Amino acid sequence: QAERTTNFSSSMMKIFQRGLLSQRDKEAPRLTKSGFQFLLMDTNAQLWYIIREYITNSEERGVDSADLISFLLELSFHVTGEAYNLNTLTDFQRNATKDLADLGLVKLQQGRKESWFIPTKSATNLSISLSDSSSRKQGFVVVETNFRIYAYSTSKLHCEILRLFSRIEYQLPNLIVGAITKESLYNAFENGITAEQIISFLQQNAHPRVAERIPSVTENVTDQIRLWESDMNRVEMTPAHLCDEFPSRDVFEAACDFAREYGGMLWEDSKQMRLVVKAEIHTHMREFLRSQKQ
Repeated sequence: QAERTTNFSSSMMKIFQRGLLSQRDKEAPRLTKSGFQFLLMDTNAQLWYIIREYITNSEERGVDSADLISFLLELSFHVTGEAYNLNTLTDFQRNATKDLADLGLVKLQQGRKESWFIPTKSATNLSISLSDSSSRKQGFVVVETNFRIYAYSTSKLHCEILRLFSRIEYQLPNLIVGAITKESLYNAFENGITAEQIISFLQQNAHPRVAERIPSVTENVTDQIRLWESDMNRVEMTPAHLCDEFPSRDVFEAACDFAREYGGMLWEDSKQMRLVVKAEIHTHMREFLRSQKQ
């Protein structure tokens, strides 16, 4: 499948940057722990994650969240592929369709005199339960009992997602070959990805040849993934300090970047704007936060 670059609107970029990406000064954006976890979600779960964030932050854009939810529900009952006149929408709904077009929920079409929006299958599936297996895409991954992975795909994105928790050995035009190793999993765990998320991804994206097999990923593989995670998650006592009550999200994100730069980040809660840092950098953190108030 073809890969292409998409230019998101500023409002949609903020949704991604809020919890999935972090950026310091002029450096390129980096994935957060939530960002790595987001990549392993199935398509419906990813869409609903973005929709929830979009609704949650609607008031910052001067939009009533109840009106937005109502519009999204109405959209889910439209006919897929049918053109609807944009003039039938309110101002906020017309603005919302531009963001929804970025997500692939609608297509916008400009005629000579009128403008139209065309709901896609993703939009009309919004009201379908996430557990509905009929909406899932065809799988592409085969995991063997010796931990080798064969992914029948031409997608660069699929290759990079697999690289999050496996060692990619080589890539052919229609096949990606790799292996799940202790080192590759430790790297995934350090990025905030859990064993259950990896196992769920492999099961949900199992190739049709093995998807009907129960289990689709053999127990010796899933048990070993969980075992390596438990080995890494042994309790370790570290003196620490909790930082909260940040005056703004910008200050919170700057403090997170500061803690990471000093190697003192232990835990962060992006939604509640709280973080825990090692005691050894607490003095530096206080001085940094004091400088942010000036």
